[in-house]
Amino acid sequence: MNINNRLKPNTEFIAYRPMTLSRDNMEVINELYLPLIGADTTMTYIYMFESTEHYDPLTTRFHKEFMDALTISLSDLMDRFKKLEAIGLMKSYVSNHTHEDLFVYELLLPLDARTFLTDPMLSMYLYGKVGSAQYKIKKERLMYPELPENISEVTMKFTDVFNHHNDSSYTLPAENFKGQTVSRGINVDVDDFDFDVLFTHLKGTIIDRKFFTKDIRMLIVKLSVLFNLNAYDVKNILLKATSNYHGIDEAKLKYEARKYFQAESKQVSPVLEKKEKKADSEPEQEDREYIKMLHETNPIDRLRDLRNGAPTDVDLKLVTDIIVNTPLNHGVINILLEYVFLKMQGELPYNYTMTVANNWVEKGYQSAEEAVESIKEYQEQQEKRKKRYLPSERQGEQTPKWMSKSQRQPEKKDEETVQNEKKRTNQSQKTAKDDPELQKMIEDFRKNR
Repeated sequence: MNINNRLKPNTEFIAYRPMTLSRDNMEVINELYLPLIGADTTMTYIYMFESTEHYDPLTTRFHKEFMDALTISLSDLMDRFKKLEAIGLMKSYVSNHTHEDLFVYELLLPLDARTFLTDPMLSMYLYGKVGSAQYKIKKERLMYPELPENISEVTMKFTDVFNHHNDSSYTLPAENFKGQTVSRGINVDVDDFDFDVLFTHLKGTIIDRKFFTKDIRMLIVKLSVLFNLNAYDVKNILLKATSNYHGIDEAKLKYEARKYFQAESKQVSPVLEKKEKKADSEPEQEDREYIKMLHETNPIDRLRDLRNGAPTDVDLKLVTDIIVNTPLNHGVINILLEYVFLKMQGELPYNYTMTVANNWVEKGYQSAEEAVESIKEYQEQQEKRKKRYLPSERQGEQTPKWMSKSQRQPEKKDEETVQNEKKRTNQSQKTAKDDPELQKMIEDFRKNR
């Protein structure tokens, strides 16, 4: 889900869950999925299943319900949803209707133990996460013996037991019914790997394109993600796992990929880690935390902060109209209020503020970060044109750090620079009397007149 900027605590959602979790499902979740996604995300997944039982199908609910029940922020809830999507336990959809922020979360049953443990990515990540000893214990808990040998099937057929007759009035139902929607595993796609580059590397080899079935392609994608392989790496692995007669051997492909990874990385198995953003400097981190706070703060509450707890009726009407009549989210609205409040020296003119709000809607601002960058660019342009700064802070008002960055004061000049400037100034102020050559030219000109 990459459109979190549209989400607010009061954004509506529907939990689509046409089945329930069985005991076997819960065993797989606890033994296999929990080590990968963590206890918090697992609890969120189970809560979504359990809480949906108290509502009619397709009941519209609010994200704030989850936030209150789990005692977490909206950003934390979205992080957990991302993990569920990535691991293949949930699909997210958004309404295509204009000005309607409605999300649909389709819950998926976990893979069965056999499918999970034979999946090259999931099983290897689990192994790397829990270690060989725990992996063996978990695998043994989920094992079940095969049917005894030397037996013959004697199951009766349907037609041997039941009589069948046609009824011309009967038609097959076209309605949708309860059913099990099972996960397809880790959320990766064939497009996640550049096969065109791979085929370029494979020119002149024994490996034919016809060997690349849909299953083989998906396996290559998973192995490339699992072991961080590029097209050239995959080529070398395929050369060891392919024959002219049998094509690409899946088992050997997995083995050679793992062997290649171990030789290159000096590790036994890859470790599943959540992608982390690069560490920001302290000011940048403060800015991010401040903007995150604005996204999670109701504009009415931010207005009260700006007005020291006493907003006017006009202020309240202004903020209410922006919330109701525009699709701007809380973070953008709060930046808008701060910007106008400081620009207009502590005032929030209704018409002016609404004009800016509508302008931001036209520009499609979806986050506070976009609004801040736009304001900074505008201020820089104004400084270049007019060479002046924004109005100074009024008593009791503090300029947000994101805005004050663009209002840098002139640097103090050292003594040597000042003296040099004075010399240049004095030189530029010399008259003709101070220059003998120029004075002589003037006198000669006067004599020859």
